[in-house]
Parts: sequence; structure tokens; C-alpha cells
Amino acid sequence: MYDVFVPGDYFYDLIYTGLTEFPMLGREIYSKGLIATGGGLYITAASLQRLGVRVGWSACFGNDYYSQHVRDLAQQEGVDLSLAKNMDRPYRRVTTSIPYQGERAFVTYQDEPPCDLHAFWLEQMQHHQFRHLHLGGLMSIERLKPMADLAHARGATVSMDCQDVPDLASACTWSRLLGLVDIFVPNAREALVISGTSAVRSALETLMKWTRIIVIKDGANGAWIGSGGEIIHAPAVNAGPVVDTTGAGDCFNAGFLLGYVVEKAPLDVCACYANICGGLSVTNIGGATASPTRDELQQWLHKIW
Repeated sequence: MYDVFVPGDYFYDLIYTGLTEFPMLGREIYSKGLIATGGGLYITAASLQRLGVRVGWSACFGNDYYSQHVRDLAQQEGVDLSLAKNMDRPYRRVTTSIPYQGERAFVTYQDEPPCDLHAFWLEQMQHHQFRHLHLGGLMSIERLKPMADLAHARGATVSMDCQDVPDLASACTWSRLLGLVDIFVPNAREALVISGTSAVRSALETLMKWTRIIVIKDGANGAWIGSGGEIIHAPAVNAGPVVDTTGAGDCFNAGFLLGYVVEKAPLDVCACYANICGGLSVTNIGGATASPTRDELQQWLHKIW
């Protein structure tokens, strides 16, 4: 029995740091640091594993260097990869990240999926027991519904992060999509665009009508939760200087799911866990590099609670 089933692909993240200026056409600049680490759903899976959550990551790996590097990282973290699909062909998913003055630029390459991954994930869901389904990004209604229906039929709950895609406001019928999940976890910008509002509280009030629990990640302003007509604010955790924000939202999600799925904690406690995990993650380069263990989370909790 898994606590959390995480379907989704890896990314190989190549992150340049310490730039004194942003790259310009025709000029060469040098970074002070470089790291190659796991991205995509690796961040969520590794972060959950460090927190002691029984996580099953249904990823797809090829025989290329990038796939094998992230697969090795996941194994080193102790992530259960028995649900993964391993292929004797390349499946490259590479992102170059350039953090600069609190923002990031990305260049990404990804091979076409080698099969119908959603059908693969559905098959995995049918053959394994889990308490919660977490979707790391936006999914269409047509693809989400079979997965959410199956999860709910099994008595599991469903959470979904967002994705800042073009034309986000009109990407789908949001009230229908969010009605399929129990928890929706966008960032503040995404929440404002989706709801068509100009303030986080107004966004909460709108999105609360469409899903059972809405969690808005608002960076240095902390997190906002709306559920059952009640709004909760959880202040951000300042764990140190911000080095790299890559994957902070994924680490935040892991902390929230620890509280919600495993401990069945009140929502304000879930948000506190999430803020600690997200706050610590930005203190080092790479998404899961500084994500905390369960003991480290408890140490921070005693400091601020």
C-alpha cells in the first residue's frame, strides 16, 4: 500500500548559478556554479521519500545518460521505482535552468513519449493500492477524469498542481476540471489568472466554489488555504538566503501531503509543513537538494509552532 501514487515524468535539470549578468546574444559569460540533478516529478518523489512517506513513482526511463542519471539519484534516495517503465531506447527530458535575480529562464528539450503514458498510469493504478493520487501538473479533463474516478472508487483522494501554460484562463472549463480533484495547489499568479480576480483572497473565494480544498502558494507571503467556507493563512518560513527556487512548489506539495495523507493533520498544520519544506528547498541549488527529512521538519516545526 502506497501513501501517495505519483505518476509523471522525470527531468534532468542542468542549473547554472552565480551569474553576474544575464546571457545576451553574441556574448559569452561564465557562471560560478553548475549542478546536474533530478527535476520534474523526481523532486516530489524524492521529497516525499525523505519525509518518510511511502511513495510510488510511476516514471518512464530510457537507456540514455539523462534517464539513467535521474534513475540513479532516485534509487540513492530510496524511492520505490517498481512502478517505473524502463525502455531500451532513449527518452531524453532535459532542462537548462538559469536563475538570475530571483527569477529563472529555461531551455527544455524532450523526446516524444514512447507510449500512451496515461494508459500506462491507469494500468498501474488498477494493479496497486494507494491512499492518495498526486498529479504534479495540469491535466486535461479527458485524461484526468478516468484517473480521478478510479482513485475515488478506491477510496483515495486526489491532488493536482497547476502549470503556467499559455492561455491559462481558457485552458479548460475550470469548474469542471477542479470538481474532479480534492485538492488544487496553484501558485498565486496561476490562481489569479484562473479565477479572473486581482487579489489572492478573491481567488480563494472563487476557487473554493469549484474544489474541496484550494491551496495557494504565495512565495514570501506564505500559503493560503480555502476549504468549507473558511480561509487560513500560513506565514512563510525564512530558512535562509534564497539560492534557487527551482522545485520549491514541489517540495511544498510534499510537505502538505505528509500532513494531509499520512498524519491526517488539520489544514493549518499541513500548510506549516508545506511552508517549511518549500522554505528549506530554496536554500540550495536544485529542486530536492535541500528538501528536509522528517526529523529536520520536526526541528523546524518546534522553532516556529
